[in-house]
Amino acid sequence: MNQELNISWKQNLICIWISQILCMAGFSLIYPFVPIFFRDVYHMNDQAVLGLWVAILTFCGMFSFGAAAPLWGALADRFGRKLMLLRSYYVTGLLFPLLYFAPNVYWFVAIRFVVSAFSGTVTASQTLVVTTTPSEHHGFALGALSTAFWSGNLIGFIIGGLSINLFGFFWSFMICGILYLVAGILVHIMVKENFEGTMSQPSAKTAPKKKKRWDMILHWAPTIRCIMFIFLLMGMARRFDEPFLAIMVETIGGKENTALYTGLICAGAAFGGIISGFVIGKLCDRLEPQKVAIPMVILGAVTMVVQAFAEQLWLLAVARFITFFCAGGLEPAFQTMLARNAAKEEQGALFGWSSSARMTGIIIAAAIGGVMIYYTGIRGVFVTAAVLMLLLLPLLLVLNIIERRSYQFSGCECVSNQKRVI
Repeated sequence: MNQELNISWKQNLICIWISQILCMAGFSLIYPFVPIFFRDVYHMNDQAVLGLWVAILTFCGMFSFGAAAPLWGALADRFGRKLMLLRSYYVTGLLFPLLYFAPNVYWFVAIRFVVSAFSGTVTASQTLVVTTTPSEHHGFALGALSTAFWSGNLIGFIIGGLSINLFGFFWSFMICGILYLVAGILVHIMVKENFEGTMSQPSAKTAPKKKKRWDMILHWAPTIRCIMFIFLLMGMARRFDEPFLAIMVETIGGKENTALYTGLICAGAAFGGIISGFVIGKLCDRLEPQKVAIPMVILGAVTMVVQAFAEQLWLLAVARFITFFCAGGLEPAFQTMLARNAAKEEQGALFGWSSSARMTGIIIAAAIGGVMIYYTGIRGVFVTAAVLMLLLLPLLLVLNIIERRSYQFSGCECVSNQKRVI
């Protein structure tokens, strides 16, 4: 029986890993090149206006995603995590290609708003992996899954940069949808989940023990609250400059071959994320995640500053590679913190809320980034991203203090809203 369970979680991880490579490749065929699409198709040649619309697009997309994520997390706990992953694959695969046919930027933003509300493959895949993997392998599994995100990004960046440079945008949008649908079919057929939901109504004896969703949030343990703030700030720092990279490439290297250079720089950065996903994910199983995260935060902030003042594309590429190596290490570290502090029956909901926290950070970053690029230019965006990254350090210190106090208090450790005796 144990051998069968061991094979099952490994099979699930491999299949979800492949499916995430496919969908992230599809997403990366489009996302970094949106500023170029706006410039060439909607004729936005003013950098300030272009940056503002990119920020508006990011804001609207992340707002709908963040608003919907807790709902999908709750439904995952009730109807199954696999079903929610399939929902994100199939709906996104059908709707994403419609962006190409948007007649103007207003329709483009509106379609992106709808697509984002039904997306969320990253959170859904993380939740499914965590709930089907033994706890002692969470760090490795989440780290491995992180490499799938980066691997898919790398493939998508390269193919997107080349295809757009040679054939235009049409095939990038079409291939994006196809890859999402193929990923959904793979999970549908190969991934197994022994799920026991809560579809039936609770009995009178058990009903009073069930917490309402918002009541659960109000009574989160201090560690959970602090981790949620970390996810929020991480969303701000990690994605603050990302929507505007193509504009930075154009600023340094000119308008010629902007898509190609953007794709190659993004691919190199994604390779850094691939390396760190395995290395840092494995370290999180052996060391305290906070000890792993702190040096990653410092190094990531330094290389963000280097990007801000880069005058050559090769320097931008090298600094971004190191930044993404650090970011790839932070993701599994923070996810492991949450998994270790959450009760198993609440992990789906908490991962949904962590995704909302991260998306809220991205929403705030998009609003601030739009203002920054409009008034200070593209380099001010990268400097602000470095400052936000450094602000993670005091939050990690606060989390460490809270955890120590929870261990000392009555000889108990707070886990989500419960306490278990050490």
